[in-house]
Amino acid sequence: MERDDDPTVTRLTPDEAFGLLGDETRFEILRVLNGADESLSFSELRTRVGADDPGGFNYHLGKLTGQFVRKTEAGYDVAPPGERVVGAILSGGYTAEFSADSVPVGGNCLHCGGRLEAVFRDHGITIDCSDCEWMFTDPEIPAGLMDGMDAAAAPNVVARWLRTVDEAAEVGMCTNCHGRLDSTLYLSDDDDAPDWLEGSGLVGMEFCECTRCGHVYNRSVQLAVLSHPLVAAFHYEHDIDLRETPRWELPWLEADNATVESTDPLRIAVPMTLDGETRTFVFDRGLDVVDRYDGE
Repeated sequence: MERDDDPTVTRLTPDEAFGLLGDETRFEILRVLNGADESLSFSELRTRVGADDPGGFNYHLGKLTGQFVRKTEAGYDVAPPGERVVGAILSGGYTAEFSADSVPVGGNCLHCGGRLEAVFRDHGITIDCSDCEWMFTDPEIPAGLMDGMDAAAAPNVVARWLRTVDEAAEVGMCTNCHGRLDSTLYLSDDDDAPDWLEGSGLVGMEFCECTRCGHVYNRSVQLAVLSHPLVAAFHYEHDIDLRETPRWELPWLEADNATVESTDPLRIAVPMTLDGETRTFVFDRGLDVVDRYDGE
């Protein structure tokens, strides 16, 4: 039920938002303000933007002021929505694509033990096996993350991006539009599971879908439980910091390394072997640990 003190969200229509931003001078105003260390006066802002016509510049600045730019006694500042616009453009999420040769990746294929490589494609970087052609992951990565980096840095960039997306999923926040994520766990043999999941070799997957923009982030049961404190602690006991270790270097992450012990209630056992020690964690439908034991 809506209350009087509930926050009110006022939105521009897409036509209004893109109309305001669809001008080179206006974006340059946002870019300059975003990079400024302090408020800028009208004349200083116009000089930095390089606008010769004061009247035309005032018109464009006026269009931005309120939603994307703040006017104070000290001058003009970029507003948070303006910062996000500049950030989105600089990230390359809208304007850039990848182009580079593949580079080797540390670790070996969890299927065949073959050589892994990072392969660049238009809007992402895949981690593939060059021998059996198995794909470990294929995230959509803002191209700006590689800006100024050598191609050899790609595996580290992928690892950091996957961690960022996972952490957002843990708190139920969409990385695409910052909307709310709803999570659903499907077993591969569920009647309402996606058809492709049945033949994937996975026990199940968690589907995190944004209630606002519809963006979907999928992750296997094994990947979804990596952030659990007991799982992280077990790895830490073996000098593996999951905040730093790329997931494709974890030897127990094979697609079929999980077992459904019961369906009512749902119990999924995931054995993890590190340095010869096996610890099995049992998860419920919410992917919380309900049991654990040593050995397979």
